[in-house]
Amino acid sequence: MNKRTRFSIAVIFLLAWACSAVSLPIPNQEPTLVPTNPVISIDTAVPSNFLFADDFSVPGVEMETYSDENGSVETRDGVYVVRSLGDLWHWGRSTTEFDDTVIEFDATLISGPANNNAGFGVVCRLTEHEDTSVDGYMLAISGDGYYTIRSVTASSMSPLVDWSFSDAVKQGNETNRLRATCNGSELKLEVNGQLLASAATVANGATSGALAFAAISFEDTEPISEIHFDNLVVSRP
Repeated sequence: MNKRTRFSIAVIFLLAWACSAVSLPIPNQEPTLVPTNPVISIDTAVPSNFLFADDFSVPGVEMETYSDENGSVETRDGVYVVRSLGDLWHWGRSTTEFDDTVIEFDATLISGPANNNAGFGVVCRLTEHEDTSVDGYMLAISGDGYYTIRSVTASSMSPLVDWSFSDAVKQGNETNRLRATCNGSELKLEVNGQLLASAATVANGATSGALAFAAISFEDTEPISEIHFDNLVVSRP
């Protein structure tokens, strides 16, 4: 299994990229309902706690697009694609910032190491600070059946729930449905309808921020991984 924490270089690059290319909303602003590419039909009553949905049928402005030597993120062929070309977490973030949220989505490992030892998931409350540090929480699974919840900073990803195996996580190229809850001090990860992990946030951690889809390969000899994300629904708890 051998899941390692590889993060700081990717964060430093992404912070530099974001400072030059992305204009972020004011923190803690009320998220704007963005009905572009809705998963929920316009003929269906929208739940009162609904914030945002996207089936990625067409490119939108909510999830970022870019490419560099470490990988790429883009909306393509009806999915959101995150490709990691190195041995660090690579991600694509939202324009809107959220505080308490439930984030539901499908994730499929399209390509990666032969042993499926690739990680993928979502970061909630992804926040940049003026000193270029970063905060957030990652809720993720791996292609070989593991799951984790981690606190994200510019220099580390500390385990709140370390990598653990579950039969609820479909392995290989099968699609998994993830439900990540970031509500007050509570973090929960559900996979395919089963609660796998819960944890408390860290003291003085981020209380709001962007969401980001992330991917990594944990194998040095097979560093390329590609994950497809789809059917995103963001709501209030």
